[in-house]
Amino acid sequence: MEFDAKINALEGDDHGGQCALPARWEPEQVAKALVKAFATLDRMPRLRGPREPGGHWPSHAVAAQAEINPGDRQARNAASNRTMLRPTSIEIAQMDAALDWLRELRTLDSGMALVTSLWALRAARGRSVKALCAEKKWAPHTFYRKRAKALIHLAASLNARSVLVF
Repeated sequence: MEFDAKINALEGDDHGGQCALPARWEPEQVAKALVKAFATLDRMPRLRGPREPGGHWPSHAVAAQAEINPGDRQARNAASNRTMLRPTSIEIAQMDAALDWLRELRTLDSGMALVTSLWALRAARGRSVKALCAEKKWAPHTFYRKRAKALIHLAASLNARSVLVF
């Protein structure tokens, strides 16, 4: 709950005379905020520790690299040169607030919190929800019903506390 106050203080009311965001939380906006929270979590710096497996041997297969298709070579170079933008303080505060909503939801119904958090994580990473349902042996209809119920509950809870939409 203290995160909600921080978000409200960070956002303020200075939208340049225009308020593009609605005054009330809708379930779709809650869903977007949860997905954005997990996307922000993925962009956070990793803890320092042992190196990941692989890539420890020197690259000496120069002849094999000469045989690579030029298009594939450009794709590999682009992937290796990709930079990751770190999240801003506002994005981190919004992430903390959204993850706190899941904690509150877990006290109400742990099943709804699990479904909603796994859905948001899969959506943030661009993974299939159908595969998630198959892995967990959940019926898709029940999965979507629980997710919708959780988003409606979270929207109503945020509106009752007068949390500003972000």
